[in-house]
Amino acid sequence: MERGAAGIALVGGLGLILAISVTCLSVVLKLVRRSLDAVLGRYFETVPWGGIRPVLGEEELVSFAVGFALFAALPWVMLKKGHIRIDLLEPWFGARLNRWLDLIGDLALTVIAYLIMTQQWYLIFKKARRSQDPLLDLVFAGDWATVLERVRVRDESQILGLKLWPLHIVAEVCVILFFITAVYCCLRSARALLRPSAGSGNGTGEGGHV
Repeated sequence: MERGAAGIALVGGLGLILAISVTCLSVVLKLVRRSLDAVLGRYFETVPWGGIRPVLGEEELVSFAVGFALFAALPWVMLKKGHIRIDLLEPWFGARLNRWLDLIGDLALTVIAYLIMTQQWYLIFKKARRSQDPLLDLVFAGDWATVLERVRVRDESQILGLKLWPLHIVAEVCVILFFITAVYCCLRSARALLRPSAGSGNGTGEGGHV
């Protein structure tokens, strides 16, 4: 599980690289365009460098790339307890109480992962009406034509007009992995609570402290 979470997080890092590249390219193009306009613009009625302009849809591309990076990092952060936590009173608590708090925190994140997973599902598929069969029944029946009709294919981004359902599917896969990892972490924390000697050497990293 650790290798899988690490691999997904590394792939998500490509989203950050894309966001940085698009932002830098757009800034450079803006500077070049403004410099040409300021220095040479007065000599031309119609500037020949009119095609030099910022990257179209820069905001959307950056938001999609950063969103992918964040979703892809969720399983790894959950597994390594990399989320920020306030532990000012932790030294005053006993080891057993701290293990209880770890378990409660993992349970809370599991519930959050489940809520995101179930709600995001309806960004991909339309809810079944009263006269329609539930989606899972259609899947088990093998009625894939009707399943595909439920996909929200009309939603598009405002600037680039990109279809949003493939992006929602990628995010949903990441959240499903996040949920599976959260369940595993709950079991790990429960084992550490019941068997402290077994949980002390699990090799997990410490989270961010405040």
